[in-house]
Amino acid sequence: MGGERDRSCLRRLNARLARAGRALAASKRRVGLLSAVAVAAAVALVPAAGSVASGSVRSAADVVAPPTASLGQGPFVTLLFSRSEESAADNCVENDTNIATLSGAVAPFLQSLGMAGTGTLVTKRTNDTTRFCTHYNDDLTASWQDATNLAQSYGWSFVSHTATYPGLAAIQNFTPAEAYAQTCGSEQTIAAHGLPGAAGMIAYPGSYTKNQAVVNLQTNYGQNCFDWGRQYNHSLHGYNPLSTASTTPPYWVYPVAVVGGPCNDPTQPCYTVHIQNGRYTMPSTIIKQIQRLQPGQWYVLQAYVLVTGTNPHYTSNMNRWDCTSPNPAEHWTNVTVRYCYSDYQKIIQAIAADPNITVTDPQTVGEAYGRPF
Repeated sequence: MGGERDRSCLRRLNARLARAGRALAASKRRVGLLSAVAVAAAVALVPAAGSVASGSVRSAADVVAPPTASLGQGPFVTLLFSRSEESAADNCVENDTNIATLSGAVAPFLQSLGMAGTGTLVTKRTNDTTRFCTHYNDDLTASWQDATNLAQSYGWSFVSHTATYPGLAAIQNFTPAEAYAQTCGSEQTIAAHGLPGAAGMIAYPGSYTKNQAVVNLQTNYGQNCFDWGRQYNHSLHGYNPLSTASTTPPYWVYPVAVVGGPCNDPTQPCYTVHIQNGRYTMPSTIIKQIQRLQPGQWYVLQAYVLVTGTNPHYTSNMNRWDCTSPNPAEHWTNVTVRYCYSDYQKIIQAIAADPNITVTDPQTVGEAYGRPF
């Protein structure tokens, strides 16, 4: 066990040294407070360390800057890409038509603005060189080779999405060894592949992150290996006032994602497109939230697969979208995990326009707020 701890410490030290090097490089690419960079589509705010009493939550207006923070006073933004979905597929056959792929489009775009993304990885579903097929055979997630390229060429960081993406029933019946493997073990796997930022966050899967079994998993394991645990707050969903993340145990962070859905123009047929979860996220909604950010706050923006134009002709893939209108209110998709790339770019450009915002990964934010990993 002692040898494994030493190796784990060495991996983390090497990751921090690598992150420091990326931060220096980023500072040369962009004038301002951008130091380390990471991209994701989810939203979270963190108040100054010690400013929130145990169990209490402050509004965004009440959050103040930390007295000391290694990255400056913020605000901070993390650009999170859930499961690092590189592209789309038709019955598991890759089809990049009208897809803004992570490596081919998104990462170079972010790099051009001095930014980088943070991807999540389901470690046992990440292959060496081939992309794992997921989401009803419609999406392909990054391989270890893809992740290494994104880290080395574009400065990306990677965090855990657990080891196997377990369902709630499995989580409720974990043995201690299984619970450790899904949490701390997945962090060790990412670090062992030489990817930076692994201890920054664990993204628990599904819509059941407030279930007591998941809370117990974060309390007993997750917070001991990661700075933060991702917990969904569906009341936010990209529309309501911003949430604060917890700076007290068990250290939750609450993302808000840009999601697809029926369009926002009630005069158009797309207004009645059927989807289970909500309506298409207007970029103006997220931009307004970003413009409200104050020093000491952290905003985690989570995205899935970014698309352009209209969907291609698929054989089995049922995902449909239309991003062609110059009016974002007429953009729509029929699935949560598709969002128009042009609208995402507008959001990123709004972030880039604010020289006070530091775009960075969860582990770097964790260090700024006194987390040990």
